[in-house]
Amino acid sequence: MKKNENKNYKFQSILEFLIIAGIVLLLNLVLADHFFRLDFSKEKRYSLSDASKKMAAKVDAAMYFKVYLEGEFPAGFKRLGKSVKEILDEYRVYSNNNIQYEFIDPFTGADTKKHGEIIQELGAKGLQPTNVQVNKEDEFAQKIIVPGALVYYHGKELSINFLKNQFGQNPEEVINSSIELLEYEISNLLRKALLDKSKKIAIIDDHGELGRWDIAEAQAMLGDFYQVERLPLSIQVPEKLNEYTGIIIAKPRFELPGFDKFKIDQYIMNGGKVLWLLESQHAEMDSLRSGNLFVTTTYPTKLEDMLFRYGVRLNPGIVQDLQCNAIPVLSGMRDGVPQQKLLPWPYFPVAAPIIDHPIVKGIDPVWFQFSAAIDTLANKEIKKTILLQSSPYSRIISAPARVDLNVSRLDLQPEMFRRKSTGNFPLAVLLEGTFHSIFEYRFDAQKNPGIAFKNKVENNKMIVIADGDVIRNQFKQSTGEVFPLGFDRYTNEQFGNKKFIQNCIDYLCDDSGIIEIRAKEITLRLLDKGKIKKEKLYWTVINTCLPIVFILLFGVCNHYIRKRKYTKI
Repeated sequence: MKKNENKNYKFQSILEFLIIAGIVLLLNLVLADHFFRLDFSKEKRYSLSDASKKMAAKVDAAMYFKVYLEGEFPAGFKRLGKSVKEILDEYRVYSNNNIQYEFIDPFTGADTKKHGEIIQELGAKGLQPTNVQVNKEDEFAQKIIVPGALVYYHGKELSINFLKNQFGQNPEEVINSSIELLEYEISNLLRKALLDKSKKIAIIDDHGELGRWDIAEAQAMLGDFYQVERLPLSIQVPEKLNEYTGIIIAKPRFELPGFDKFKIDQYIMNGGKVLWLLESQHAEMDSLRSGNLFVTTTYPTKLEDMLFRYGVRLNPGIVQDLQCNAIPVLSGMRDGVPQQKLLPWPYFPVAAPIIDHPIVKGIDPVWFQFSAAIDTLANKEIKKTILLQSSPYSRIISAPARVDLNVSRLDLQPEMFRRKSTGNFPLAVLLEGTFHSIFEYRFDAQKNPGIAFKNKVENNKMIVIADGDVIRNQFKQSTGEVFPLGFDRYTNEQFGNKKFIQNCIDYLCDDSGIIEIRAKEITLRLLDKGKIKKEKLYWTVINTCLPIVFILLFGVCNHYIRKRKYTKI
């Protein structure tokens, strides 16, 4: 009897195993062509947005990522490399395995000379090397790594940088910010590779706006995603502007005639998007060449009534900021050769993002030159978001402002800027909501037959920046060399102007949802380093010995249970 019971029990166990194995095999066959992942993380860090999935699905051929994040790195860069691998795995699935990648160390087997050549070669292709400290055998060594990738698709070579340095962040926060922006950077690269340039952007001309060479970099950068044209406004009919998704008004210096203002106003009323880059005062560094000082004059653009109607006002003064860029100043002569040194120039504010809005999240500080400040007005129909502002140690010099080169030689102290009503002046503002036409009560349809007119628009948006030079690149007239947007050839510093302008246009004009990915946040959960050092031995013993104790207990309990069970049989 006992023998038969043993046989039945054995047969039943085998049958249960076969049934479970069959179910697992059947599920694998049914779900072979379906991919899903359960993401239990609070920030959904392991899930792609719908916009990214759609972008990946458009990749119709092999896209190869050569990722330079292999090698001996600090823990933070290893975490960055792991995150890059995980997110590329996600993209690969939604691209029907068209996206492939390889992690390599570009410096393997390279001597010092070859090492420098590799850095120079990758830098020329758009990758930004960085210097990190590596702990090796109780010693600290400096190592240059290239946290980026080269991407090959349909015969094109593109570059992507994964590390996003930001002003005032510690290394752990930099890594975390970089991980947060991985999805946006990769999706933006896919968008560039796929090149759907169906939308048009117009750069308005005719009123002394910045010239072709002044914004050559911005136009080239936007040209990767949009059709960009310079548009002389005075010779266009009002309806012409409606062909463009967005327009850029970059530093007009002359008066805009009433009919040109009407064209822009009605363009806005019809849902058009505007990036305003305006200045209230005429102030240029060239004015200091003939002397050490000048007095500013007001630009007669006559745009005050439009801006007021849309919810903002441009302050007529100039911002001075202790947080600023430097300029080269003559310091003396040596052997008949003029000597220069870099001195802080408070008329060149450097504004670091202080909010996590998609437009400014993760970008480098933005460089302003002789910027005005923006006053926001009470208007419940318009939401105002301050994208960039001056530091707490800033002030406004009332117009007409006296700009003296000797200010750079002063020992500026925080106390000089810590007075009533100083600091944190808005320099760039996003406006969203319902806008009313400035011609709402002035337009007479009977006197203007054939001209369509709208007196308001709902759910529109625009951005006002209180400095036209934010979009302006430096260039050498003698050689025609154009410098990158946001790069200062005197200090050799690269600021975030280029990314800021691109994000502004994308937020206003791109409806693919790519810009919204920048809002994704990953909480940085740091360990208590002091507690780690103090309780290191305790937690080492716990993590080493406790699993062994559990295994031994499980073995003893399992042996006891089996002994009792089969002894009865």
